[in-house]
Amino acid sequence: MYSPKIKPELVKQLYRLKHSNENKTPMTTMVNEAVELYLKTLKGGEEIENQLRPDKAGNQNICGNN
Repeated sequence: MYSPKIKPELVKQLYRLKHSNENKTPMTTMVNEAVELYLKTLKGGEEIENQLRPDKAGNQNICGNN
């Protein structure tokens, strides 16, 4: 699976943000939420939500190829 490199400065900011709240939200959760929000804004909500739904094997279908 493709794992894009996140700019080090963004990782530092995420780390600081993680430790600035009581819940200590995992950085991966924050990144996933940010990307999902971006995609919903870019392409429209329902279409992206359908593409992000796991397939029968439990794999995320991020390319929209069900």
